[in-house]
Amino acid sequence: MKAVIAIALSLVFTGAVSAAESSATLASAEGSVMVNQGKQFVAVQNGQVFAAGDRVMVMQGGSAMLRFSDGCIVTLSGGSITEIPEVSTCAGGKLNSTRLANEAPPWINPEAPAAYGTSTWMLVGAGALLVGGLVAGGSDNNDTISP
Repeated sequence: MKAVIAIALSLVFTGAVSAAESSATLASAEGSVMVNQGKQFVAVQNGQVFAAGDRVMVMQGGSAMLRFSDGCIVTLSGGSITEIPEVSTCAGGKLNSTRLANEAPPWINPEAPAAYGTSTWMLVGAGALLVGGLVAGGSDNNDTISP
């Protein structure tokens, strides 16, 4: 009887450990895809295994497809950093994603109009007016001509 209880407990414990060790595998990647597993971001390779807490960065124009250990598939879009959840999204896990800042100003990358906001342009304009005022009104010629 003790043996049956011991086996049952070991099976329950093994199931709990395997559920906690849910992982994701990089099924495919396009463009630049990197992972931070604690210290720094490094390039990934197809088939690389990620654990919960790893952060996957997909650069602008790229994409990545993750396959969780339960078969769930998730696609990550370019311009994002996503933290691997403890359980797959199919099992109720939630992806924690952050958008990357735009890489270029709008005159270089028209798809990134939010790279420089209105307040930035107002500050640039105010600075230009200040410099222009100093140049135009900064004449030090106080010589007067008497009649």
